[in-house]
Amino acid sequence: MIDEVMRKIDSDTRPFWEGTLEHKLFIQQCTECHEHQFYPRIICRNCMGNVEWKQAKGKGEIYSFTKIEHAFSERFKNKTPYIVALIKLDEGPSLMTNIVNSDIDHITIGASVTAVFNEVYGEYNLLQFQLS
Repeated sequence: MIDEVMRKIDSDTRPFWEGTLEHKLFIQQCTECHEHQFYPRIICRNCMGNVEWKQAKGKGEIYSFTKIEHAFSERFKNKTPYIVALIKLDEGPSLMTNIVNSDIDHITIGASVTAVFNEVYGEYNLLQFQLS
């Protein structure tokens, strides 16, 4: 599975992945309307303008989440229970990730979170969040 994802890293997504090596979150911002966007695209989803990569604060809040108690594959058997969450970044875009290093019982919608890059994913670090 990791090999499949690594093969899909290209010029459109490489700045995001390379940022993880420095424990930084990079997202795109339009040079014309100044909207931020994530996932990466070659043009702005709002006005079709040009985009550039900007470092995000790495902060946001939990918009929605679910607790996974049963592993869907052997690879995740030792990780249950875990939280999959939709995070609304301070810059505006939302992204799906998981919450780590946090007491599952304290995870709530609206809780503040901060990006962490502790888990290695292929040659890069995996973007995850923890309660602030």
